[in-house]
Amino acid sequence: MPDVIACPDPTCGAPANIVDRWTWGSTDGPVEHVKTGCERGHWFTPTVDSLSPQPAAPGARPHPTRAVALPAPA
Repeated sequence: MPDVIACPDPTCGAPANIVDRWTWGSTDGPVEHVKTGCERGHWFTPTVDSLSPQPAAPGARPHPTRAVALPAPA
C-alpha cells in the first residue's frame, strides 16, 4: 500500500499520509490498522482492508505530519 492515499472520508478525496501501522490480533487472525491524516485535517484509524485501493490523485504530495498531544489518562 502506498504511503500517500486518498483520504478515507468518501466526501474528501484529498491526499492523506499513512503515518503509522500496527496489527491487532483477533479471533479471525491478525488485523492490520493504519493511522491516516489528510491535508484538510481529517484523521482516521481504519483497517487496511477497509481502505480504497485508489491512491491519491496523480501528482498528489504528502502534507507535513503534525504532532498531536493527547491528554494523560485520568
